[in-house]
Amino acid sequence: MEIMMNKRLILLLVLLSFQNVFSDSTPPPPPPTPPPGLPIDNGVVAMIFAGLIFGYYIVRKFDFKKNYL
Repeated sequence: MEIMMNKRLILLLVLLSFQNVFSDSTPPPPPPTPPPGLPIDNGVVAMIFAGLIFGYYIVRKFDFKKNYL
C-alpha cells in the first residue's frame, strides 16, 4: 500500500508541476479596433437643402405639365 501512495503522490506532484507549462499565462491581445467611418458633418445641411430644392423643382415641373397639357 505504501508503494501505491508514493506513486499517487509522485503523479500528483508531476501533474501539478506541469500546470504552468500547459496553462496560458497571458491573455491574447485584443483585436484591433475597426477604422472610423466617414464623417457626416461638413455637407449635410447643404445636401438636405439641395435635395429640397431639387424635389420642389421636380414637383413643380410635373405640376406644370399636368396643368398645361
